[in-house]
Amino acid sequence: MCLLALALAACGGGGADPDAGTTNDDGGGGGQDARVTPGDGSTDEPDGSTGGGALACTTGTLLAGHPEHDAEPGVHANQGDPLRGVEGRPLGWREVIFVGDRMVTVVGQEVWASDLSEASPTVRRVAGVDSTNQQLLDGPCASARFANLQDLAADAEGSLYVMDQTGNAVLKITDPFDAASCEVHYWAGTSVDTTDIRPGTPPNVGETEGPGASAQFALPGRMAIDTDGTLYVWDEGNASIRRIANDAAHTVSTLTAVESTYDGRSQDVIVDSMLVSNGVLYLYAHDTANQVILEAVRLSDGSKSDILRGRADVFPDFDSSTSLQVGGMATDGEELFVYFKGLIYAVTLEGAIRKVVGYEGARSTIEFESGYDPTVPHPVDELHLANRSQYATAGADSWLAIDANDDLYFVGSVLDPYVVRIDCAR
Repeated sequence: MCLLALALAACGGGGADPDAGTTNDDGGGGGQDARVTPGDGSTDEPDGSTGGGALACTTGTLLAGHPEHDAEPGVHANQGDPLRGVEGRPLGWREVIFVGDRMVTVVGQEVWASDLSEASPTVRRVAGVDSTNQQLLDGPCASARFANLQDLAADAEGSLYVMDQTGNAVLKITDPFDAASCEVHYWAGTSVDTTDIRPGTPPNVGETEGPGASAQFALPGRMAIDTDGTLYVWDEGNASIRRIANDAAHTVSTLTAVESTYDGRSQDVIVDSMLVSNGVLYLYAHDTANQVILEAVRLSDGSKSDILRGRADVFPDFDSSTSLQVGGMATDGEELFVYFKGLIYAVTLEGAIRKVVGYEGARSTIEFESGYDPTVPHPVDELHLANRSQYATAGADSWLAIDANDDLYFVGSVLDPYVVRIDCAR
């Protein structure tokens, strides 16, 4: 079992010093083998594919949060606050997904949603309550409790799945947007009410497969969902991708190992983002040898191939000595969009790269340049996507999402978390 994940849990499940970058070793990355292409092992059409040509983006505008406001630590939005929050109370945005017009996120021990179809969108709590006492409780959403939520997904029926890293559990939320009927259910991993969870000694750590109620994880870090409701989890402590079937028992099995080598030596891999499209699981990651990894895993048999692998110079605006700042990933069903060090790139399944968003001339990617106003619209080639957190072992604290209109969303943090909506079209 990888001890890296257990060490992270002792730090509260978050990661290393947010201002510490990864180290830069000399040398190059690994090679590529046969490509995994959409359609292999699946009859589904590519998720969200429109066939309308490459996505082109024009402007970016602050949608949510106060990126430059130094809020009181641990204090965030109240129910019904506007998307940009009120003085001192921004929402602590993390991973974002879309369920129809609703933008949904996990915030530590809570799940929040915003209906962007409203004339003046607000933030509303779906489930959980932030507290100093970490615990897992299922039942009605108002009384349900979580320990340390790290990721979420939605199925075709609109139910949510949340992944509790410190609790070693995946839970399902049914009727999430109806306060009267919203319920939290144990799905896989820890499946009993657990109070007084301590990050240094997380419950139910293991690698047991089989029915979800008796399965075990070791601090899972990322999650993705297929169109049939099958969940895929990066199980960090077990250095593997675990599959949670959408069957009566929520059966857990191992799809593949998560691994990397450099100069003949095994390296720890940190998965920054993952998604499923058309029978393929895509992992966007980096390893402890300072390599960027964009890997395709065929769901039918777990076979893998690299789309990108190497130092920072796999991206055209950087050289091999650049420290890594890997972040989120999204797809429109035709290209993969990935965040790297202040820029968003579109990557084809053959590994061709083009810059889509971001100003490469910014001297810093961890704070806004002097005179830059993040609250006003900017052309995409002048847009600063600053993100202060640079985790040496847990990845950059930033995410990407895409909505049904093909608009991109970037979630980052300078002094506080913020969300930028990037207008795109074909």
